[in-house]
Amino acid sequence: MNGTASHFARWAVVATVFAVVAFVAFRPVSSVENVSAAQLGELAASGVRVIDVRTPAEFNVGHIPGAELVPVAEIASVAAGWDRAEPLVIYCATGQRSSSAVQFLSEQGFETVYHFNAGIVAWTGPLEQGTTTAAAPERTPATADTPVMYEFFTDW
Repeated sequence: MNGTASHFARWAVVATVFAVVAFVAFRPVSSVENVSAAQLGELAASGVRVIDVRTPAEFNVGHIPGAELVPVAEIASVAAGWDRAEPLVIYCATGQRSSSAVQFLSEQGFETVYHFNAGIVAWTGPLEQGTTTAAAPERTPATADTPVMYEFFTDW
């Protein structure tokens, strides 16, 4: 190799190493994993924090034992005070609302977020009824002159 080609090859190697180091150093550290009902049960039993992002009415009808109610619309404000190193399991009815909550938490730097992406409709364990958390008390929506949208799910 002549001097110019050798010089270029060295700089190409240095640039490649720099790019790899920068990618590793600045990539997000969040981890999101979809879990099954059985895995969710194991995680909850081991003390992982379980968050239900449905509405208070849905939560009162039935929720996974030990779950905390944080409606998806409130996740940003409530999660601001959470420890980002604490593992979380997030779920909703069918996985759609929880998907946006999981994405938000991941973007905010939460290190370990588990997503029960099948939703409570796929839960095979027992359910609790009523509210169990002071973080999101039962609220009555102000519906006067305001459109209200309800989400329904059927098995058929």
